[in-house]
Amino acid sequence: MNEKRWRWGVLSTANIGRTRFIPALQSMPNVKVVAVASRNLQAAEVFAEECGIPRAYGSYQELLEQPDIDILYNPTPNHLHVPLSIQALEHGKHVLCEKPIALTTGELEQLVQAQQQYPLARVMEGFMYRFHPQWRYICALIRDQIIGEITHVHSIFTYFNDDPQNVRNQDDLGGGGLLDIGCYCVDVAKMIFNGNPKSAQSHIDYDSNFGTDRLTTGLLEFERGTATLVCSTQTFPFQQVCIHGTQGRIEVEIPFNSASDEELRSIRIITQNGVEEKTFDQANAYALMAQEMQHAIEEQKPLPITLEDSMETMAIIDRLFCPNNDDSWGEAP
Repeated sequence: MNEKRWRWGVLSTANIGRTRFIPALQSMPNVKVVAVASRNLQAAEVFAEECGIPRAYGSYQELLEQPDIDILYNPTPNHLHVPLSIQALEHGKHVLCEKPIALTTGELEQLVQAQQQYPLARVMEGFMYRFHPQWRYICALIRDQIIGEITHVHSIFTYFNDDPQNVRNQDDLGGGGLLDIGCYCVDVAKMIFNGNPKSAQSHIDYDSNFGTDRLTTGLLEFERGTATLVCSTQTFPFQQVCIHGTQGRIEVEIPFNSASDEELRSIRIITQNGVEEKTFDQANAYALMAQEMQHAIEEQKPLPITLEDSMETMAIIDRLFCPNNDDSWGEAP
């Protein structure tokens, strides 16, 4: 049997598409990036020429209406994730949407309802780090209790950006650290503990000029352990995840992204038997993510990251944003 050829379209000329996702797609067999759209036709044409994409459109609507596109990649600013993904569903397109998939659980519920109304098209949130072999390996270590019962997870993800023109610093566009990178810290804690926390508390420092959260410290209490997280948009760049257990710990030095998608990565496993360093072969997590999404659609199986999964992550973020820091767990405010 001939393998299906997948035709992708890209919504916006975001830099992550140029540098990460489009090259990943173009490295895959049976995949073709056929079009890109921007609200500025000239910008779309320049982007298309740079990236080797055949067609460019000067509006998102034009791209949505193209009949020869199977899947749309949505890396637009955060406030456009839900409305454009809904429009894509209405036009029969599958969507891989960059994280965070929504600004709140209330907004995400609109996308869930649209998905139910258009069940032949599927939407998935793009947490690419989950697909890297290092995390598949770490999750297997946890299942096998190599470091015993998990008691605590600490994650940190920071960078420095004080450019007022950058979308990450614009509150009305869904900027701020917790949505941009704190979502990784929340998602990884949920994945490691294989469930949702009973309570969530936070301390948030807001930028007085931008109105965005520039430094968030969070505490999540799970049934059998806790997770702490730190994310910041105005701190020297750093990322790390440490997983502590009753019989050891796992240190992940590049848990989320790296300067090069195919950079070699390693983790350290520390137990009473000593220290073991595990290095992983080059892998492009973006390509692996796209491949698994395509396979799930073709086989009519659940997507690797379901909207229910995304709703759980979004509910935790909502709770961390809650100004009263009510540590009782339930529906997001």
